[in-house]
Amino acid sequence: MTDIPEDEAASGSQTGNHPAPPPLPENPIDATQTHVVAEFKHDIPLTTCRIDPTGTFVFAGAEDFHVYRWNVSGDDTSKTIFAGHQSWVRSLDFSRDGKLLFTAGYDHRIGVWNTADAAPKPINMIDAHKGWVRWVRVSPDGKLLASCGNDNLIKLWSIPDGTLQQEFVGHDRYPYAAVFHPNGKRLASFDLMGVIKDWDIETGKEVRSTEAKFMWGFDQKFRADMGGARDMRFSEDGKTLIIAGLTEVTNAFAGVHKPMLLLVDWKKFEHRHKWKDDAYKGMVWGVCEHPGGFLVASGAPQSGNKGMLWFLKPGEDKPFHSVQLSHCARGLDITPNKRQLAVPQFDGKLCVYQMTAPHKAV
Repeated sequence: MTDIPEDEAASGSQTGNHPAPPPLPENPIDATQTHVVAEFKHDIPLTTCRIDPTGTFVFAGAEDFHVYRWNVSGDDTSKTIFAGHQSWVRSLDFSRDGKLLFTAGYDHRIGVWNTADAAPKPINMIDAHKGWVRWVRVSPDGKLLASCGNDNLIKLWSIPDGTLQQEFVGHDRYPYAAVFHPNGKRLASFDLMGVIKDWDIETGKEVRSTEAKFMWGFDQKFRADMGGARDMRFSEDGKTLIIAGLTEVTNAFAGVHKPMLLLVDWKKFEHRHKWKDDAYKGMVWGVCEHPGGFLVASGAPQSGNKGMLWFLKPGEDKPFHSVQLSHCARGLDITPNKRQLAVPQFDGKLCVYQMTAPHKAV
């Protein structure tokens, strides 16, 4: 065997170049160690956020009517504007490959965009509903886009051409959210009055309906209804429908109500568990399921500076962990690797949290 000179042996290379250091090992998921790893700032309140399927970008709507894109691992200089709507965007989703972004605007339109464009312009702006478009979601097979709006309708659109495929008629008040079941054959919706409907996608017919009236209230002073889902998702196994919203409305315009999560047993179509925080005046604006067996929910309080992240085990009444935010949360999303959360806020911050212990400096 040829002896390696001492200086080259020490370098680990016969060229004398030092090898790259090995990557830091990934710390295990530990929600109780959740901490901020990135913060993006905007000067206008944010309205929603989503992380694209590749985990590269985080998008947020804002009250200036635009959508903004940041690189999840970047900084504020990575911000790109998506301009085209004439009112708030309150819901976002992506094609399954992450190449297309869909935006639901209060200007009655659905926007279609190339996710990664350097200078984004809408590919299409679909006149989707009469009044606000409150929600968009892509089907599990990636072929359909569901929307719902203030015309009390749920609609299905083909991807990518945006032609109307189906209309679901049956809600008496406007639906706030509509989500596909993981089997791709059914659709769930939830309206202002707390009515939950199950739809057959192929026929467009209502299969069954139930109520969650406790997630609605009538403000006697202002003569206004308050309710609806601020977020809604199926569990990955399709057994549970998770609805985020509010309960016990006292003053709709002052935000005097309590946050609520409702878990619905999809097979039985019955309420499985109702979670609320009696000590917190506000609502739940976002929710996601973690494969580690817990839920994460984001809260917006009656007054601005005590937004919350709650970490809960399904079926339990007390969170096992919570994190206070700098202001009202306006949504929540999770990265594809399930390690990070993105939270848009009313103070214009978009914060990325990591659910692991921080890496120690070496």
